[in-house]
This record gives sequence, structure tokens and C-alpha cells, in this order.
Amino acid sequence: MQSLLRDLALSARSFLKRPGFAAIAVLTLALGIAANTTIFSTLDALILHPFSFPNQERLLVLWERNLAVGTVRGSVAPGNFTDWREQTRACEQIVAIAQMSFDLGGADPERFPGYGVTKGFFDVISVKAAKGRTFLPEESEPGREQVVVLKHSFWQRHLNGDPNIVGKTITLNRKAFTVVGVMPADFNYPYNSGEMWTPLVFDKDEQHNRENHYLRVIALLKPGATVAQAQAELHEIAKGSQQQFPETNAGRDVAAVTLTDDAVRGARTGVPVLMGAVVFVLLIACANVANLLLVRAASRQREIAVRLALGASRARLLRQALTESALLGLMGGVLGLIVSVWAIQALANGIPEGFSKFIPGWSRLGVNLNVLGFTFIVSLLAGCVAGLAPMWYSMRTNLNDALKAGGRSDSGKGGHRRVRSVLVVAEVALSLVLLIGAGLMVRSFFELVHADLGINPQHVLAMEISLPPDSYEENAKRLDFYQQLIGRVEKLPGVMNTGAIDIVPFSSSDNSNNFQIVGKAPFRKGEEPFVGVRVSTPGYFDAIGTALRQGRMFGSQDDVKAGGVILVNETFVKKFLPGQQPIGQRLQLGDRKETHEIIGVVADVKNDDFDEAVDPTSYLPYSQNARRTMNLVIRGTHDPTQLVSAVRSEVRALDPTLPVSNAKTVRQMIDERMSPKRLMTYILGVFALSALLLASIGIYGVMSYAVTQRTQEIGIRMALGARAVDVLKLILKNGMALALIGVGIGLAGAFALTRLLENLLFQVAPTDKVTFIAVASALTVVALLACYIPARRATKVDPLVALRDE
Repeated sequence: MQSLLRDLALSARSFLKRPGFAAIAVLTLALGIAANTTIFSTLDALILHPFSFPNQERLLVLWERNLAVGTVRGSVAPGNFTDWREQTRACEQIVAIAQMSFDLGGADPERFPGYGVTKGFFDVISVKAAKGRTFLPEESEPGREQVVVLKHSFWQRHLNGDPNIVGKTITLNRKAFTVVGVMPADFNYPYNSGEMWTPLVFDKDEQHNRENHYLRVIALLKPGATVAQAQAELHEIAKGSQQQFPETNAGRDVAAVTLTDDAVRGARTGVPVLMGAVVFVLLIACANVANLLLVRAASRQREIAVRLALGASRARLLRQALTESALLGLMGGVLGLIVSVWAIQALANGIPEGFSKFIPGWSRLGVNLNVLGFTFIVSLLAGCVAGLAPMWYSMRTNLNDALKAGGRSDSGKGGHRRVRSVLVVAEVALSLVLLIGAGLMVRSFFELVHADLGINPQHVLAMEISLPPDSYEENAKRLDFYQQLIGRVEKLPGVMNTGAIDIVPFSSSDNSNNFQIVGKAPFRKGEEPFVGVRVSTPGYFDAIGTALRQGRMFGSQDDVKAGGVILVNETFVKKFLPGQQPIGQRLQLGDRKETHEIIGVVADVKNDDFDEAVDPTSYLPYSQNARRTMNLVIRGTHDPTQLVSAVRSEVRALDPTLPVSNAKTVRQMIDERMSPKRLMTYILGVFALSALLLASIGIYGVMSYAVTQRTQEIGIRMALGARAVDVLKLILKNGMALALIGVGIGLAGAFALTRLLENLLFQVAPTDKVTFIAVASALTVVALLACYIPARRATKVDPLVALRDE
């Protein structure tokens, strides 16, 4: 122990004598370790273990699939769910989930998202209530479903954490529900957005409904059963339904995927990119530390020779070198841990709460203990492996040459020099690949921000209002309410335009229907294409900023007494009516007998994922298709959030029991949807800049050391008449040769690897010439500056001092 303490003390004194070397080495290691800890902790939380269910390896998500029309993750109809549940043998249990909304009664009514779940839901995912219980089997029978289980955060925020809440009643949707349980604080499935759960009960008709598709279905495999077995069995069940119910099930199959795979399908797109980037940073950091240690070992050759000459054993020197390296690695690991804690917190704050709640595992982001342990082991091993460099030098040291040359005999030539040169070339090449990847992401994000979204989101506010079915069962009452509300809101100070639509762009909601074009050859059964269906008031398009391309907008004449009318977007016309006059064509939606005349074509509005192709979309007039739930869309003259309280007052004036929910600006919705791409861009940018900094340090370190080693040579050259500019060119030539070789290798590597970014880029090619040329030029300039500083110092060498020193 005393020997170890002496070695540690000696190592500490050695670092204090060369604080610059120690600081750079520790910071370099810390950067590489922090990057790995941050990214792999994040991947563990979001990709490997997004859920903490005990039996999550046996949990499946079942979707309806119709490849003929491009549907791969379709919601499930109750009748199909019933078939699967009753006929399956590979699955122990199958349950369904329906998204619902609940209005919490009181002086200031509020609306909250929640879910209806069929019998056995909590048993399937093996989660018990923290307070009270979950649902009993008999509570899934008609007439006994007025019970509710609350989310932990809802119980705390909106019911003041009442310790005696179990058994009490709360008013939801104007009905009394008995609270039977409160879930654990970390339970927030599905989608992380539901605030409560109630039993989902089907009547006899709904149980066999195969036309309305709105369920999400979860299955629990039997022990020993596989996903492939369940998929094959469900496929046969679906084939039977296709034959038995061709009108509704033609072409409809089943897709079975694990719960984890389904949850991380979107996040996995960027995983290879992030893993590649973090590995590159780690490799660059290791190359930099190795270069520093090689340079330091070379400079200590005389010290090693003296120790050997005085009788020190090679084993003793090896132990000291490994102690220094381990201490270096340990300091880098501790600092890396601190940086990673900060970085993970920054990541957690990088996605707005309004969007992050839809990402499984996001709420559990933190430094993973397994990753932490691995990081410390890696940091120690990295330091110890790097410590082999001094040993390698000491084993090859020729005592006579080292003592006579003062440590400069061979440090600048031979294998030592080649190793350092290779490391610099590798750093430059890896840095260039990262920089080009980051450059492509930055260009893509710039294009995304400035893309034509089909709307003008500036100063636009949206808020949801839902009319209860018992009070607004008649269409006339719904029409009258929204007509009065829009009229009142339009008169508020600061309001320019007001309209309403059932689904606001970028709100993560959708509704679609199959259709036929009247007068055209009908699409085959089961292969009918789908079109998005929206219901809007005439003033909506002015409020949201969507332009008319052809025909006319809805007007007061398009009332319930007039013939059915419809608007379609440009994509619909290009896809289904190419080269034809769309105005006057008639559409039949779903199984409705009535038809709708196309009276206008409006601009395309981007989908929630921005970079995906715009879907064919149609708009029906609210006056002919009165909905209970609508989103009020208001364009203001300034910050529209200031209008929220005034609009709430107008709603209460018309009906004090109605809640107003989801009040957000459209710009906020867009920012939330853009946040994953923005965060990915930031991460790659930080990694790329870190790599650039490390590569610059590496080039500077090697060239600075080369100048020091060649002091005598430079002195002789200048004594023989060499000019300062000649010395400058000599040093720059050597340094830039390494940099340009690295740039060449990096360009080839980037050309091959940036194709991994293709699915993440928006209107930018993965081999974009502008980005490649700009980044390569910038890196070359940085390398030139890193070479210039030591080269400039070389021109200041005094020949007499250099020769006398030798």
C-alpha cells in the first residue's frame, strides 16, 4: 500500500510539473467518456428498456395491416379484436385500449386525456396500483363501469394528493365515477399521456363492429410461445375474417410486433448515426491521448535512461507508468461522469414536455448504473493501455544514445514518428466524417425550418372544445354554439381571423376514410385508397393561412340544405385526378350513399413528420358535418396566448360547464414536432465540434513537438542562410501533408457513411457537394492554423542559442 501511495504521489507531482499535458489529457478522456456515457445511457432508457414491466419480453402490440393500400399500423375494429381474443392459442390474453377524454367537473371545468381498457389490462402488463386496486372482472360488465384508476401525478396535482381518495367519487363527463386506485408514480402507459383509466365495455352491437377502427391492442404471449407463432396464428384468423366478412375485412391482415419494437420504431432511425458519432468521438479522444502520451514518453527518454542506469528495474518503471496512466484515466472518468450528468439533463430538457410525454422512457432518462460502471472500467483500462507507450519506449531505450542525445535521439524519426503521424491522420479523417454529418443535419434542419408548411403559423392559437352528447345531441345546437362562439371571438380586441377544425395540423391526430370517385372505375374491394378527412368552418383557412389554389372555399350557401361539397388538397389531385379538372368531380366517402362535389383545391399542408410525403387530404364543411369536438383556430395581431383567458370567458358565457383544453400556439405545436430533429442536429453538432477541437489539438501537439525536436536542425538551416519564410514553409508542409491525407480519407469515408443519414435529412442529399466542399475547406483551414502557430514559433529560433543548446 505504501508503495502504491508513493507511486500516486509521484504521478501527481509529475502532472503538476506539466499541468498543460495533464489538463488536455484529462479533458480529452472526459469528453470521450462523457459522450459514451450520455448516449448509451440514453439508448438504454429509450431503446433497450423503454418500459419497466416485469413481463415486457412477452408483450406484443397487434395492428391491422392492409399492404394493398399501404396501411401497416392501422387501428383495430372491435369485431376483429373479438376474433383475435376468442380464437388465439399462442397468446395468454389479449386486451384493447381506446383513447378517451374526460371532463373534470367543478367551478373551472378541465379536460384530460385518458383511456378505456378492457378486462385484464393491468394483469397483462403486471402492474398493481400504489393505492387501492385496479379493476375487478365484474367492473367490465355493462352498468358497472363507473369506476376509475388515476395516474399518480393527476392525483397529486388535481386532487391535492388526498390520502383518502380511494372510495371517493369524482365527476367525469357529468357522471359520478368511484376512484378505486392510484397507480405508481412511474407508471404512465400508454403513450405517457393518459391521466386516468376506466373500463372499456362493448355492447353486443359494438362488440362485432368491423367498420370503426379505433382500438390499440396488446397481447401477452404464453410462456414458450414466440412472436412468429403468434403472427402465423393471427394471420390465419385474419384470413378467416376476410372470407367471412369481405365487405369490411377484404385485404385486412394482422401485424404482431413486440411492445419494445413498436415503441422505439421511430427512435431507432437515428440510433446508428448516434452510435457511430459517439464511437468516432471516443476513437478521436483515444488517438489524442495516445499521441500525447507518445510525445511525453519520447520527451522522457533521458529520464528513463538515467533511472535504468541508476539500477531501476523495468518492472518498476512499468508500474510507475501504469500508475500515472490509471490516475489519468480515473480523473478523466470522474470528470466525464460529471459532464455526462449535465449532458443527460440537457438532453432531457431538449424535448418540450408537451411532446416528450409521448416518448416511452423519456421520463426515466438518467445516468445508467451499468453504463456508469462500464465507463469507469473503460476509463481505467484506457489509461492503463495508453500507459503501455512509455513502457514500449523504455524497453527500446538505448542507454548510451539516450544519455548522450538528451532525449532527442530518435523521437522525431522512425516508428515513433510514423505512429504519431498515423494517429493525426486518423483524427482528421474521423473528424471530417463527423463534421460532414453534422453539416448535412444543419442544412437539413435549415431547410425544414424554412420549408413551406402550407400554413402561416405566426400568431395563431388553437384550443379544443368538446360538446357533451347529452346536451348537444342535435346538429342544430352544435351549429348554433360554434357559430355564436366564432362570432364572439372575432369581436375580441387583437383578433384578425377565427375558424374551427376538428383536427389541427401538427397535433398528432388523424382521421381518414376510403373513397370512390363517382363516374370512374371503382377501386377493388379491400384496395380502396384512403384520404384524410377534416371538418372545418369557412373562416378556418384564413385563420390558419392555407391558400386556395383553384375553385372556391366554403361559404354560407354550403348549409345543410345544399348539396354535399368538399375541398381537396393538391396531392389528392396529383395522385387521383392527374391531368383532369378536379372542380365538379364527386367523391363518395366510405360506405355513405351521399356524394360530395369538389368545389376547390387548397394548398398541401405538411404532415406531422415533415419530411414524409404529404397525404391526400379532404375538407368537409362543418355546416353539413357537425362535430361535437372542434378546435378553435384564432389568428391574432400579436402574441395570441394573451387571448386564452378572453376566449375561455366567451365559452363560459355560452355554456359554463364546457372545458377548454389543449390551448397552444400552432408555432408551439410545430416546434414540438421539430424537437427530435433539432436535438439530433445539436448532438451531432456538439460531437463534430468536439472532434474538430480534438483534431486541432492533436495536429498542434505533434507539430509543436516536432519543432522542439528539430530545434538544432532549424538552427543549422538558419545559420546557413535559410529565411524565416523557408522555415515556415518547411513546417507547414509537413503538418499540412498529414492534414490533407486525413481530409482525403475522411471524404471517402463520409461519402460512404453519410448514406446512413438519408432517412433523417430533409431536402438535402447525403452526398451534398456544397456541404462536402465547405466542411473539407473549413477543416483544412483549421488544420493550417494548428500548424501555423508552431511553425511561426520555429521562425523565431535563434541559431546561436539552438546550436549552443545542442
